[in-house]
Amino acid sequence: MKLPDLRFGSAPLPEPSPGYDPAGDARALIFPGTPSPAGELVPGQQFFESLGPGERYVVRIPDHWNGGLAVCGTPATRSEHANDAILGDFLLARGYAFASGNKGIPYNARFEPLDEAAHPERAYSVPFPLGDAPPGSQLVRFGALDPEPIPVARWHEDLPAVVRAATEIVATATGRRPARTYALGLSMGGGQVRLLLERHPELVDGGLEWAAVYWTAQQNVLTYMPAFLRHMPAYVASDYRDRAAHDAIVAAGFPPDRLQENGTVRSLWDANYSKVPPFYLDLTTFLFATLLDPASDVSTLEARAAYRPSAQAGRSIEPFAQSGAIERPLISLAGEADVFITPQRNAAPYLEAVRTAGRADRYWQYIVAGGTHVDTFPALGWNLRPQLPFVWAAFDRLVNIVENGDRPAGAGTSRRVESPAEI
Repeated sequence: MKLPDLRFGSAPLPEPSPGYDPAGDARALIFPGTPSPAGELVPGQQFFESLGPGERYVVRIPDHWNGGLAVCGTPATRSEHANDAILGDFLLARGYAFASGNKGIPYNARFEPLDEAAHPERAYSVPFPLGDAPPGSQLVRFGALDPEPIPVARWHEDLPAVVRAATEIVATATGRRPARTYALGLSMGGGQVRLLLERHPELVDGGLEWAAVYWTAQQNVLTYMPAFLRHMPAYVASDYRDRAAHDAIVAAGFPPDRLQENGTVRSLWDANYSKVPPFYLDLTTFLFATLLDPASDVSTLEARAAYRPSAQAGRSIEPFAQSGAIERPLISLAGEADVFITPQRNAAPYLEAVRTAGRADRYWQYIVAGGTHVDTFPALGWNLRPQLPFVWAAFDRLVNIVENGDRPAGAGTSRRVESPAEI
């Protein structure tokens, strides 16, 4: 479809449906009020396509196409439009064709009252107050679990498939194949990027990941998140004063808590635990234990706090375990205050894996001072810093590495940065 403007907010999107909110997915990842980096209209073509039932992707090609293609992995279980605001406008303004998929997950998630739910055993029972609703009265139903589970291994097959499909669409629409292809991704999408550069380097020239999830059988979200759930009740009950609980959570691989006196939520940890939907740490433990370790009991908050991954969880992870053996340049960003996909358990071990694999010469890692997982959290306080300007600077650096032979200092190391200019 030919459009006068491909930018987010101007280009038409599919109609929302329960659990599927294309525009909402995009807004959920960007700091409120962030201006679009595309200051002028971006005319071009938009394609809504599918790799199979429920496996959607979008491709946009600006009229002032620069010959490049940027394909984005998608965070969490969000839709193919989740990257539209944080990455789409930025890339289109620079002339890149843009593509993003949904990992084959038909819808993200939706809240349902327990007394109206069919098959409540397939859904996450919210153990915290949700507005006026008491604990246990609301469910979250995931498209990754219902109507049928979508294996996490299949999620990681989506990005290479989207790269191949988008390449053909661009070639057909423009008459030539992309000269350069870049992969970008946030969170789960960042994990997709890592694996793409390890397993399918022929498809891409370089990659950029932001707060990527680390997956091996030995170390993953299920090996550190339950510890947070075990110690948070005592920490919350103490009004965030229990030093033993705090130190135990830090020892499990979390950045120290941040407290504020003025704000809607006092504790950054508690914002990720019980105060701010979707209750990231608990909900994520439920989702991935259910998908990767289906015989386990994670039906209650107490069961999730006591959860230890079984051998089956490790076997489920092996098909998409990261080795660090990247064959193309990769820039990684992580927030030092990310309480969810913590740098201690996701960025640091991947750096070590890259070094062990002998690929340190093509890897740069930056830890953003005051950065957290997604840029909507800085609006809540704690002196947090939006990371998107760092992401955009990192992409420009990546292009310079790939196309001009730039080799920044610090390859194979982790550097703390306070300004995008430091990248």
